[in-house]
Amino acid sequence: MKYHVLVNPIANRGRGKNLFSYIKNLFNKEDFDFNIEFTEGKEGTIRQVENALEKGAEVVVAAGGDGTVNEVVNGLRGRGILGIIPIGRGNDIAISLKIPRNINKAVKILKNGKYFKMDLGLADKRYFVGITGVGFDAEVNMSANKMTLKGSLGYVFSVFTTLRKYKPKRCEISFDNNKKWEGEITLVAIGNTKNYAGGMKILPYSSLDDGYFDICLIERVSPLELILYFPLVFFGKHVINPHIKMFRAKEVIIKGPEDLMATMDGELIPAKKLILKNLFQAQKVIVGG
Repeated sequence: MKYHVLVNPIANRGRGKNLFSYIKNLFNKEDFDFNIEFTEGKEGTIRQVENALEKGAEVVVAAGGDGTVNEVVNGLRGRGILGIIPIGRGNDIAISLKIPRNINKAVKILKNGKYFKMDLGLADKRYFVGITGVGFDAEVNMSANKMTLKGSLGYVFSVFTTLRKYKPKRCEISFDNNKKWEGEITLVAIGNTKNYAGGMKILPYSSLDDGYFDICLIERVSPLELILYFPLVFFGKHVINPHIKMFRAKEVIIKGPEDLMATMDGELIPAKKLILKNLFQAQKVIVGG
């Protein structure tokens, strides 16, 4: 099996650059047939994945956070096999696939782990694995990216700093063309994984291989109510709030104002009109036990 490892040098504020030699030595120690290089970022990383496949790589490994996994998946587009070494801030995709944060253990899984076919999301010709968050979530993500704190702790601090300035957005949301919701949203989370922001269970009932998105829609709520119910998201119990609606669909269409933003696997995108489609078991990935 031929592997191509892509290490994000700026993952977790430069941790990736410092870990490059360590990861390379682990692959040598485990006697992998591999090549390794730093990611070029965004479209550059996608081209690197395509080049690796052309040169015969069977497994392309994303060593970074959720954003790096997103870039590699957009290069694979259902081809080859995805591997993950989680060295980012949140690593929610790795958590959902039972891949440990411990680098040594993650590398061993690449050699001895199980193969799994997972669903992908497609939004405006771009693929995603985990969760696309619209509204408040995107603005929190922008704030969290500027912080030195990592994982859910950084997200929690960002929630409180964003609360002071966030204004709910008026949106129209369609589910599989037969159900519509219209009104002011605090946030909408659409995805295949349960976790985001370092382990928060925003979609507690989701599955990575059922062909459906789970959707959590939080209607307009007061800042106080959001603060009171916020801790429940760590346990997936926030769904008891009557202002939180849960849906399942294969396709979701969101229409909103010009300034509406979304975060897709941690990457920010405009969301004035966003069409999201679920692709059933589209990508093979190596997972933990």
